[in-house]
Amino acid sequence: MFSIRSLLLFFTVFLMASVSVRGQLSAENALVAQTEYSSATPNDQVFCFPEGSFMSVRFDYAGNNPSFAWFQHDVTDNSWDNQLANSGNQLTAGTPGGYRVVVEDEAGVVVADERFWVYNTQKITNVEAEITYDDCYGVEMSASADTVPLIFYDPIDGSFGGVNYNLAFEWTTLPESDGSQSGRNVEFDAPFEDLSYVVSVSDRFGNVLESTIDYSAIAVAAEFEADVKKDTVPNERHSDAQGSAPIEIKFNDQSQGKVNAWEWTFGNSGQSVEQNPLFVFSSAGTDSVYLRVVNRDSGCESLSAPFVVSVWESELEVPNVFTPNGDGINDQFRVAYKSIKKFEMVVFNRWGRRVYEGNDPARGWDGKIGGTMGAPGVYFYYIRGEGYNDNEVHRKEGAVHLIRGK
Repeated sequence: MFSIRSLLLFFTVFLMASVSVRGQLSAENALVAQTEYSSATPNDQVFCFPEGSFMSVRFDYAGNNPSFAWFQHDVTDNSWDNQLANSGNQLTAGTPGGYRVVVEDEAGVVVADERFWVYNTQKITNVEAEITYDDCYGVEMSASADTVPLIFYDPIDGSFGGVNYNLAFEWTTLPESDGSQSGRNVEFDAPFEDLSYVVSVSDRFGNVLESTIDYSAIAVAAEFEADVKKDTVPNERHSDAQGSAPIEIKFNDQSQGKVNAWEWTFGNSGQSVEQNPLFVFSSAGTDSVYLRVVNRDSGCESLSAPFVVSVWESELEVPNVFTPNGDGINDQFRVAYKSIKKFEMVVFNRWGRRVYEGNDPARGWDGKIGGTMGAPGVYFYYIRGEGYNDNEVHRKEGAVHLIRGK
């Protein structure tokens, strides 16, 4: 059963909603929102002025000689009939809350009856952020914000609600990183350096407030660079991570984070716990190099991507002609080789006289005998080479032609 007061309020609201409005409420420098009454009551306008400013609302009416009556909502009994002294078309509200304007035309007919709410107290009063979880892979955080309530009351049943601040949460880092996150609850990839997380909370009224959390990084990331020390020489073909033995590589740690332990694995060729080891690959085959780094304080660890080193099996090939004419092409009698550890080469003339000997496969005979260019013709050689693997022995004997054409 409705009480008499409830029935009167219902009919008042009904009449107010059914009045044909020939004007409108407006307010300068105010953000306009709406109530969200819990009952079926039509929602009213809300004017939110800058914090602490005057709250002036005007009703613009197009008719002749209208009269205006302004009323203030009474929270104690949820009534709307507490008339104010103001009689013009503009009201400067003294306190935040609910108000009502009734407009009559020159004949005394009510042409408008509207409620509205005004506030100049909206403010974000506190922002708190916390780290809810972190591990070697990510950091989870949560933020909350307190606001000054903007309370309104349903004209029918007196139930109260609040204007929505539409809070927005934006997360960044100091120093700035590549990413940012939005929302009350966020997750970032685990950083490798100490930093601060900053949450900025803003509302629909233009208020902004920040909170900062300092974070000590625990994650690590294994990274390194490989500097191949072996120079490229003629007649030996190799690239950065492949070639004939020995391949000497300086590994330079480029890991991120608070690393205090390093573990290198050079395939089946060996291991090291140095930070920046120098390693020589001499066994034929393919080795995958990995770096594992550890932050012993946090227990976080990381394994790098593989770096592949390919060492060729030994080979030794001997040409049968060379042309020492100074044109830079085939000017020396020199072998083509891969992975040769020991080398010996002797060259004889047709009468068995030794005209050249050497033990470096990267060097060859330039055709000179005692500082003078040897005669064109056939010479004979004996070559012996050993590879890095067991039983890799190459023996070569034969003839080579020295040609001194153009």
